[in-house]
Amino acid sequence: MKRSWLVGACLLFANTAALAAQKCPRIETAMVDKGFSEVAPWHVLSGGAGECSFMTANSSISFGFNHMVAASTEAATASAVSMREAVVATSLLEPMLVLGDEGFSYQPKNDAGKVDPKSMFFYGHRGSVNVSGYLNLKDAITPAQRDFAAHLIAATLGVASSPKALAKETNCPYLAAGVVKRLLPTGEVSAIVPNADSCVMSAGGKVITVSVTKNAQSRQMAESMLAVGGCTVDALPKLGKPSGLMHHCSEGNPRAEALFVSNGRMFRLVFVSTAEPSEDDRAAVAELAGFAARK
Repeated sequence: MKRSWLVGACLLFANTAALAAQKCPRIETAMVDKGFSEVAPWHVLSGGAGECSFMTANSSISFGFNHMVAASTEAATASAVSMREAVVATSLLEPMLVLGDEGFSYQPKNDAGKVDPKSMFFYGHRGSVNVSGYLNLKDAITPAQRDFAAHLIAATLGVASSPKALAKETNCPYLAAGVVKRLLPTGEVSAIVPNADSCVMSAGGKVITVSVTKNAQSRQMAESMLAVGGCTVDALPKLGKPSGLMHHCSEGNPRAEALFVSNGRMFRLVFVSTAEPSEDDRAAVAELAGFAARK
């Protein structure tokens, strides 16, 4: 459950970040054009300190990466080992030492045991930083293209040796540290902060996600989301309208989810647990929402 929620959160952030970001601070677009020139030109779909995604005019052709900062080097290495174990039985896997001692590329097999030769995923680590990546092309990915993608992704792991860069990739301005500790009291906390408007904190099988989006339909989007999912919705009167705290939903994972709009921005804070969040958990999520609203 934890892994699927982290992947889903990263996809959400890539989609929402695309509204504002047009530059990747970790990888130059010219390098992507050079390595995959047969489908150039490429453009940045989303970009931030710990996440970038690129695309061509054909939306099925894409490349990108995402960082997750673990609590320690040992935890990051263990995460890479765990990821390898999770996919090795159902994927065509190749070790990629450029991505760390436990780094690898993989292509999931379908029910017939075949892989899509045009699609490939990557996973690696350095220091306390894990990285996942992907590459989708119009033709079968060659070994040279695989290696080029792996080297581009590996180059982003330089952040592991920079305290300043690590701080930027673990500091979420919308989360109060004390409240996060109440919701994630056990286990080592891992952080994903792809950009200034999104972040994920996880530990012990529990996950907190935050996403902030701004567009002309923020109010309508929040109203619509509060009305779906078969959830009980508690009022958040201090956060105005539309706002609410959803829980005991008939669809999806057990969660407490706060939604509200402030200054044209829609805030979405989600706490996903292994069991239905308690009243104290929901109060903590409401407290996080109030903290975020002041940012």
